Amino acid sequence: MVHGNSNFDKKYYKRFFDKYTKSEFDMYVNWADGWVRFLDKYVDIKRGERRSLHELGASLGYFSRIFKNRGFDVTGSDISSFIVGKAGKIQKDIKFFKFDVEKDSTDKKYDFVVAFEVLEHLKNPEKSLKNIRSMLKKGGTLVFSTPFPTKRSLTDPTHINVHPAFWWVKKGKSAGFSGTKVVYATFIPLMYRISKYFSFGFPIKTNLPYINSTCFLVFRNK
Repeated sequence: MVHGNSNFDKKYYKRFFDKYTKSEFDMYVNWADGWVRFLDKYVDIKRGERRSLHELGASLGYFSRIFKNRGFDVTGSDISSFIVGKAGKIQKDIKFFKFDVEKDSTDKKYDFVVAFEVLEHLKNPEKSLKNIRSMLKKGGTLVFSTPFPTKRSLTDPTHINVHPAFWWVKKGKSAGFSGTKVVYATFIPLMYRISKYFSFGFPIKTNLPYINSTCFLVFRNK
């Protein structure tokens, strides 16, 4: 079973959401806020006025919410029509639509495309990187995160493309990106449930159980 199948998606997202309430959503916004504030040190994303951003694999769009609040012209997409429907009900001021980055295309060009913990779920990430580049304006930026190989990341059956950072950099350059940047990050677990101010990360790489450690990559479109 794969993402995009309604029955699979209902079971998969049950891991994260119970009733898809605003309070559940807000908790994950707290979580995402720490990730975005971490990225502020490495990417020019603090102010979004007159800039557009698309979130791939948006789920309910908690990252989309943060960027919308920062003034970006935001759209979000996901391969799952099930979760897209839920996102649209919670956030009526952001357009969400079903989109398969491995197959579909869009006429609109964006200043930023972001994808957090998404590409490792795809069968053909190389093709996806090429498709993402076609979604960006000249000089636009792709920001994505993906887990590096660990026992924990490799045991998730939905993680079908987990690779070290240099693999992604190589594929990014092959897709036509330049100015590649790699930043490892480790985040304090669970504290985001109290407040967004307790959601923060450190620029280190760890392989400890129950600790959320990932790799951010920033690719610039030529």
